[in-house]
Amino acid sequence: MKKVFFVFLFICSLSQAQSPIYLKDRSSNIPVSYANIWKEDKMYATSDSLGVFKVDEKHLNSDFKISAIGYKTTYFRIKNTDKTIYLEPEVIQLYEVRVVKRTNKDIVKLGKAKRGTSSYAVQFDDKTGMCAKYFPNQSNKGFINKVKFCATSSAKNRTVNLIFYSVRDNGEPDKILNTENNIIRLKKGTHVLEVDVSDLDFPKEGLFVVVQHLLLEQNKNYAKPYYSNAFFYEPSIAVDYSDRYRDTWYFKEGKWQKNNRFSINVEISISD
Repeated sequence: MKKVFFVFLFICSLSQAQSPIYLKDRSSNIPVSYANIWKEDKMYATSDSLGVFKVDEKHLNSDFKISAIGYKTTYFRIKNTDKTIYLEPEVIQLYEVRVVKRTNKDIVKLGKAKRGTSSYAVQFDDKTGMCAKYFPNQSNKGFINKVKFCATSSAKNRTVNLIFYSVRDNGEPDKILNTENNIIRLKKGTHVLEVDVSDLDFPKEGLFVVVQHLLLEQNKNYAKPYYSNAFFYEPSIAVDYSDRYRDTWYFKEGKWQKNNRFSINVEISISD
């Protein structure tokens, strides 16, 4: 029998007036999509495909951190007169080019993308946002071909982001390996999602596959008819329940922490 261990407590205050803020690239003036906005080490919002996020008026004149793949992390006090925030592109250090002929003859699969014993989503009042699954490189394969995971959505066009992290000496996620977002749009229902990442190296120390929930209006699932203004963020990601740490971490209060409750059901295929 499927065990559900996430109990959502839907308590919601009266809606607040919100101010739209636009994120743009300082060099090109183009919108910065799917950036993370943090307040007091908690995920506060995600910019949408047009680079827009909203701030409750009660939080104006507060300090925020803004992070986005390909850009320098920005610390910003958002005032009621601010309409646009410009982010500085991150200068990417180019390393020595490795010329390797890929054979793809010996493909190995690690992990499993299955429905699992339970699932998790993100509560509106506890915006953990990111969970990471560790994959060691025990077979010394050099490349990742595909990533699969199982997710459930009550409506179409829910979106989730896939990020890859290197491994720090203490075993936790360290630095982002991909140079752009991997945005996945879901259909309604439960599906196994497959993402082609054939241009990604598989480091000898392994890596983390990170599933990041995007705090967007289109991802909200309202708890009607019980509490008309309460919600959680979809999709729900399939996991297997655990009573100890296995391979999964979560990001909360500004740091990565080991997850002693579940393991995310993610599969990667690797090759020579």
